Amino acid sequence: MKKKNISRIILAFTATLLLAACGNSADVTPTVDPVLIMTDVAGTIQADLTQTALSAPSATIAPPPTPTSLPLPSQPSLPAPTAPSSPAAPALPPGELPDNATWIADVESPDGTIFESGQRFTRVTQIENTGTTIWNTGYRLIYYGGEPIMCDEADMDIYLQQSVDPGNQILLSVRFTAPDTHGTYVNHFRLINDKGEVFGDNLYVEIVVGTWEAKQTQLAE
Repeated sequence: MKKKNISRIILAFTATLLLAACGNSADVTPTVDPVLIMTDVAGTIQADLTQTALSAPSATIAPPPTPTSLPLPSQPSLPAPTAPSSPAAPALPPGELPDNATWIADVESPDGTIFESGQRFTRVTQIENTGTTIWNTGYRLIYYGGEPIMCDEADMDIYLQQSVDPGNQILLSVRFTAPDTHGTYVNHFRLINDKGEVFGDNLYVEIVVGTWEAKQTQLAE
């Protein structure tokens, strides 16, 4: 639309110039100043351009993007150092305990022997050192339970009279007195090392208190 208005103004200006140049009429036509016409045309063109610029939507300039800080790469978490654990002591296989004793045989007054009331007797037991330590004279055999106590008071705590190396055997003797009442009786004994620790097999004495006839019958068998 604006281009058509400008074209019309230029055509009118051109026609005016032609009429002024060819004027043969007797009447004097006022001379039109071409400078003024050009000034009006220029003003009209400038006004049209200004109106066009104002009516055109202005370009919106987007603000520059706000710089964002990139997250720093996270450091991998390392496990806290742990102190090296001390190795556990190896378990000893059966039969290789530091201190151990194994019953071998009742050499004298075996279990089940019949005695008369108040009869004196001696139990002799054969045992073997099946441990890895040497039994010294600090090792001992002690009374460990059973009622009534049949052994002599002096034999309730018997220290070894000699050392016993691993693999060797020893005979231990304990003196007893049979109870007055008929029946079956048991006393228990254990070995203790020089540190006061109990070890080895449970050693016990089991007897029967009966009549003289019962005893003779047993001896005859």
